[in-house]
Amino acid sequence: MQKTDSQPHRRRTRAVFALTIGLGFCLVVLMQPPAGFRSQGMIVGAQGGDFAYETEIQKGVEFLRRRQFEEALKSFKRANDMRGKKSPEALLGMAQSYLALDAPKNVIDTAEKLLELPGTDAGIRAQAYNHKGLGLQAQAEVKDQKKLREAEAALREGLALNVATLPVIQYNLGVVLLQQNRDAEGLAELQNYLKVQPQGGYADQARKLVENPRRAREPFAPDFSLVTADGEHITMEDLRGKVVVLDFWGAWCPPCVASIPSLRSLHKKFAKEPQFVLIGINSDSQEETLREFTTKEKLVWPQYWDRDRRIHRAFNVRVFPTYIVIDHEGVVRFRSSGMSWERAAYLNEAIKKQVKIVAKTDAAN
Repeated sequence: MQKTDSQPHRRRTRAVFALTIGLGFCLVVLMQPPAGFRSQGMIVGAQGGDFAYETEIQKGVEFLRRRQFEEALKSFKRANDMRGKKSPEALLGMAQSYLALDAPKNVIDTAEKLLELPGTDAGIRAQAYNHKGLGLQAQAEVKDQKKLREAEAALREGLALNVATLPVIQYNLGVVLLQQNRDAEGLAELQNYLKVQPQGGYADQARKLVENPRRAREPFAPDFSLVTADGEHITMEDLRGKVVVLDFWGAWCPPCVASIPSLRSLHKKFAKEPQFVLIGINSDSQEETLREFTTKEKLVWPQYWDRDRRIHRAFNVRVFPTYIVIDHEGVVRFRSSGMSWERAAYLNEAIKKQVKIVAKTDAAN
């Protein structure tokens, strides 16, 4: 089980490939490649006609598609070995895999090895700079301004290659500039991205950043909507102005079941607060399991069966139970995994603090 997490920015910098899962807007990734490596169509233009090499590259790309990042890394490493550790395509795939595995140091090291190779296609070099910039940005965790300047420099190197098919670099540069509190420059880059790709994969994120640059510097919760087991439709917008606690759990999970008395106490304590909302996000394989369990245990707060783990992925939940506290502006203020008397106390204090803040805000208005 993980310890109490007071560093939500770290979790927001977990990158994904082109089949992105929308974890928020501090970091959006990447692979929308030019010639030689296309993740959406999964077309790889390996050079040399070596069937074994091309097979490993294709396997790596397919593993990326399936989100089997460790296996993807192994395939790309094997392909790179076949080329004397000097394959641009394989190194790019390795960097992509490391980024998805949240290993920014390896991302940077691999991107630099790729950039040292002579005669590499400009499109692949642009992606290498993009990866290096994202790796440095992840290391910065928003706070390290030196790392952010290094990330900016890498992204500008990629942008200077003028690869029209990789406008995502412009988006990422805009985010890094916003994280340095250089809003005018960052917004200009985001607007340029929107001019090139008004319906692009990150257009919605870009517009939200333009509307509120704080999203680049603070861990805003991803937008989500759900229909509870009782048939109530709830969106993130509906929850504005409230303190929201998301409980990611499953009846299959012994620590989740053991935490129910603590959650019941928390709900009883704060249920009379009009600004407080507790929502269970269930991970069981069958909805009937959720219904039977909530009836048996008399769980009276809203429950949602996350059939395809959509919301789990959006919040990058991998450990159960996980508790996330979102403030009245939609910012993630607390995250903890596992439940014990100590963690229950931390969760209680986090909720109490945010309820007081929103009460004061409401009174002032």
